Amino acid sequence: MEKYAKILIALLLAGAVCACSRIPSYIPPDTDDSSESSESVSVPDVIKPNEFLTSEYTVTKTDYTAKLNAEGGVVSGGEILEGEDNGIFDGKGFVRLNKGGSLSHIVTASAPQHYRVIIAARSESGAVVSLQYSGMTQGTYYIPPYDSSEFKRGDYDFKYYGVDNVYLAAGSNSIGFTVEDGSVDIDYLFVESSDKVKDSQYTVGNAVVDPNPSLTTVDFMLYLTELYGKRVLTAQNVTIGTNAEIDAIFKETGRYPAIRVGELAMTVLTDEESTKRAEKEIELAEQWSKDGGICAFTWHWYSPNSLHGTAPKDFNLKGLFDNQNVSDMAALGENEIAALKENGYIDDNLIGLINAIDKIAEQLKKFDKQDIPIIFEPIPDADSGLYWWGNDAETYKQLWTLVFDRLCVYHGLKNLIWVWNGSSIEYYPGNRYVDIIGQSFYEKSKASFAGRFSALGNMDTARKIQTVTACDMLPNIDFMYRDNAMWLWAAVGNGEFIINENGALVETYNNRSSLNYFYNHELTITRDELK
Repeated sequence: MEKYAKILIALLLAGAVCACSRIPSYIPPDTDDSSESSESVSVPDVIKPNEFLTSEYTVTKTDYTAKLNAEGGVVSGGEILEGEDNGIFDGKGFVRLNKGGSLSHIVTASAPQHYRVIIAARSESGAVVSLQYSGMTQGTYYIPPYDSSEFKRGDYDFKYYGVDNVYLAAGSNSIGFTVEDGSVDIDYLFVESSDKVKDSQYTVGNAVVDPNPSLTTVDFMLYLTELYGKRVLTAQNVTIGTNAEIDAIFKETGRYPAIRVGELAMTVLTDEESTKRAEKEIELAEQWSKDGGICAFTWHWYSPNSLHGTAPKDFNLKGLFDNQNVSDMAALGENEIAALKENGYIDDNLIGLINAIDKIAEQLKKFDKQDIPIIFEPIPDADSGLYWWGNDAETYKQLWTLVFDRLCVYHGLKNLIWVWNGSSIEYYPGNRYVDIIGQSFYEKSKASFAGRFSALGNMDTARKIQTVTACDMLPNIDFMYRDNAMWLWAAVGNGEFIINENGALVETYNNRSSLNYFYNHELTITRDELK
């Protein structure tokens, strides 16, 4: 179980507080519009022949509230508890669910519109609970563990956690809650009318955080900000050193994705096979740009020690940056590093980090010299618990600063658009180091995840472009437009998420119909449609 630090988000109900470390799927709106009105979610004036048109959804805004006790639903993998020793609860009792357990309830919605789904919940050890509607995950609740030193058992209160911007049809709707990790008590659920994501979400700055960007990079960032909220770029993650995934997509849909997302992991390895694959990866990306596509790279960093791994145990950042100015370290030349090492002032592990960044710089310089902008996503999913760079929030941010300053200041790269992929505000490097905020969704869901989209745009940072850098299933573009959750792009993961070992398209996650609809839709942009 991940340990979730607390961030406080005010809710609109009874002064309650939501305490969770990850960015929740609910941020309260600035205003409360209780007026009743109807609108038809219409299609923008985009003329693209021979492409799928956006499906229209009717949204009728009405005031609605409903409170449903958890014990009145259908419980699987859990139990209903009562009794004074279980603390204060509403109704006859509450539901306790263990990992894999679920609760389903019927919500009779008054109108087809967006709703906020709130649960009164608590957890002794912390829990992750997903919300399902219409057979798809719509959002996630992160329930932090309660602090036994602060609460007596009788004061073990339920608190509110919400998922916002969930579209429900009029009439009876079955919604479900599944425990993905941990154990949770749910007292009741509260459903109230909400809105689709506000248009102000797309008011973002177009400046590049690179301290000395090229004019082409500045123009490219301006292009991205102009698209944001209006159109969605197609994108695809590829297997290192191949175009297998995008070739399979083209064979099926007749379109190439606008963005080819490569991987720089092999760059820091020295064996012959890795070197060949790294070189081939750069070659394919260069050709992709020449053919009119957008180039992007992620960097899952193989540790600069003998383990050469990415797992949490494979490298320890603890203490490396103590009493050090990270920006000063990023500016060290070879002779300075050698002198510091000789006098015992710098750790071999720190030297290994700098050397790895330098190897990445050599590859990125090949694009810089050709004036090719690169969308760059280093050390992603830090707070996921999967990687060594995410063992601690503070050292993660220091490592990000080291990478940024080494590439942009020391090496003088002018072509990078920086993407931070994370779900915890504690891991956010800061506004001066981030151009775009990315998310990874492996939920087997075509939902728009509008609640997360809205919450990210309202967290305590400057508003940034938001995108889905990795997912198992493409979101439904009609849902994205209906909910006004227009992530700038959505990139399916490589390998099994789109092709088999022979490079043939597989339908385990994305069937042929879904791919064709997404790639040949009036609101998506493929490589042939790029400016």
